[in-house]
Amino acid sequence: MNILKLINTGICIGNLDNLNNLLIKKFLILKINNINILNIKKILLSIKKIKKIIFYLLKNNKKILFIGTKNIHKEIVYKYARSLKQPFVCNKWISGNLTNSINYKKNLNKLNYLKNKKLFFTKKEKSIFLKEKQNIEYLYGGLRYLKNNPEIIFITDINKEKIAINEAFRLNIKIIALSDNLNCCKKINYLIPCNINSINSVNLIFKFLFKKL
Repeated sequence: MNILKLINTGICIGNLDNLNNLLIKKFLILKINNINILNIKKILLSIKKIKKIIFYLLKNNKKILFIGTKNIHKEIVYKYARSLKQPFVCNKWISGNLTNSINYKKNLNKLNYLKNKKLFFTKKEKSIFLKEKQNIEYLYGGLRYLKNNPEIIFITDINKEKIAINEAFRLNIKIIALSDNLNCCKKINYLIPCNINSINSVNLIFKFLFKKL
């Protein structure tokens, strides 16, 4: 990975110096005008370590659940999860997707039913069921690749996905997460420190992790 390209994305720029996050402190290298700067070498080491984990999981047909509902992350999560044929949620996390998985499976079964029976609906019924179909697709469509609990979940914003993290933690599902210096928790197993508010840095991390897999 080209270090200069990484630096140009702003990947090293942390948040304002309000550090209450001891887990990510080891990744900081200096402070400029009260802004924390992350260590590029340690970022690269984290990315390389996690790339090996991901390669092993995919090689052994394990499922990685991608979760990124933050607006600037949605397109990236959708693109890479779809290309790898892995489950994803990029619109809204519904509580119980992991701990009560029968709910999303029931909705996906209903989605299939609506698709198969659409020829038999009246015009009025088609209008009603089209809205329902679109809503199910919006909330659960990305989970059709997920038959059982995933081996690991990949989070792009810890604060945004706290419910998903808590569910995974309860089920002993490992968690990979991107995190800036104000955004971390002890439930994360594998951390990639970065500027999560830079779409270019997040995109470059995904490109390096998942290209040629």
